[in-house]
This record gives sequence, structure tokens and C-alpha cells, in this order.
Amino acid sequence: MKVADCMQQSVVYVSVPGTRDDVLQIMAEKQINGFPVVKRGTKRLVGMITRTDLLRKPDENQIAMLMVRDPVTVTPRMDIKTATKIMIEKNFRRLPVVDNDELVGLLSIPDILGATLENDERYQEITIKDFIDTRVIAVWSETPLPLSFMIMEMAGKNALVVVNESGGVVGMISVSDYIRLSEETIEDNISATYSGTDTSVEWGWTSKDFLVVTKKLLKLPQVPIKDVMTKNIINVTEVTSIAECVRVFRKNDIDQAPVLSASGNLIGMIEDRSFLHLALNNK
Repeated sequence: MKVADCMQQSVVYVSVPGTRDDVLQIMAEKQINGFPVVKRGTKRLVGMITRTDLLRKPDENQIAMLMVRDPVTVTPRMDIKTATKIMIEKNFRRLPVVDNDELVGLLSIPDILGATLENDERYQEITIKDFIDTRVIAVWSETPLPLSFMIMEMAGKNALVVVNESGGVVGMISVSDYIRLSEETIEDNISATYSGTDTSVEWGWTSKDFLVVTKKLLKLPQVPIKDVMTKNIINVTEVTSIAECVRVFRKNDIDQAPVLSASGNLIGMIEDRSFLHLALNNK
């Protein structure tokens, strides 16, 4: 199987020159976290940009300064296993597909899994049990939204499970939600934060400005996470088959889901990237 057999041919992209606002608008409208960058008026690929790039340089406004230049690419004629190996080694979620220096498609983890595992009868019988990550990052539903973002970033995750005071799962919040909820504002002064060395400063759960920048800030509203979380969460069980799990991911356009027991207790999380090695070894 070749990359051309499963890549997306209709690609969302942004052009340079352009600004952070252009990227945020597309991310909000399309609910995606990253896409290619092309030279304006052409399809010549010049970079890739993700939400991580926006957060890494919060006071930069120009796409050319935010994007990753000379990104790793694949061609339509490349074997899908070679492309999958690149994704695994580089920990990528998506790869731009280039032909004759022009952007012709995009290959993502869901594209690979849909083409290799979703309709394979072997994976209709094998459950996701051995692929569940039991190291779940959960936050209380009353946690302030900016604090929850800080927790997610420090944990290196792209989503959080939200629980109530009894530990029951009541929702989820993901990177896409934070992007949707954030607003770009102008800050005249460097935000003052508690570093842990000044004992005269009292730090509390209501502290603000967890995204510290000089001038520009992706600022989140000071509301409890319960007010903005996704309440109707998509979940699976440990006996869900791999093929069915892939279908759930692709149908609902999600990359992970909480795994619940028969009694509704949280067991762990399952991510689509957990199945990439299966796709690599699929015949």
C-alpha cells in the first residue's frame, strides 16, 4: 500500500506571509491542531505549524517565525509502512505529502489506521486491553481552567479527564478546547508569578496568568473547568475490539478516549497512536 492510497487530498493549510490570528481562526473553525504552511499564491510547502508552536513563542505574531521550517515530508509513492515508521520514530501525528515540491496531501494517524486496521478481520477479535494506558491525568471539575491547562502541559498530555468529588468521570477537555476558549490579548507588562522562593507571596488556586509572556498572551477565562468541558464524552471498554476502537476514533474525529469498566469506573486512556506498531506490522 502506498501513501497515495490513504492520504487526505483535500488539505487545510495556511499561507505566508500571515499572522498568528490566521492560524487561530483556522484552528477554531476546523478544530485541528496543526497543518502545513505554503508560500502565498502557490502550493510550495515551506513549513508546518501546530498549537505547540503557538505556545512556545507566545509573543511572536508572524507565521514565518512560528512555524517549523523544512518539515519532514513523504511522497505519494512512498510505502505506507515507511511513512508509519517515520511517524513512530519522530512522534508525529501528521506528515505533509509532497510531489515535485508541491503540497498534494496530508497523511495522519487516523488515515493509516483506517487503511490498515479498521477493516481487518483479525482486529475485530483482538481487544484493546493490552494497549490501555493506566497513567491517567485527571482534574477536579472545580479546577480553574488556566490551572488545568498548566497541569496538562506539565504532564505532557493533550487531554485531561475531569472527575467530580466522588471520582466519577464527568467530562473531558482537550487541546482543541483550550485553543477554542483562548483569546489573544495584549499585555503591557510581564506577568508576575510565584516562583516558590518568595515566601511573602501567597499562592492559591485562584492565581492567574499561567501562560507567562511579555506582550501577547493566549489567555484562558477564569472559570471552573466544569463550565467549559465536554460532558458527552466518547468512551470505550477494555473489551472493545481494536477495529471498533479505530472506527470510534475516526467517526468522532478524536485521537483518544477514556476506558471505562462495566460499572462505569475509569480504567485508563487509549490513544490512536498506540496502534501504530500494529499498522507497521500489518500484512
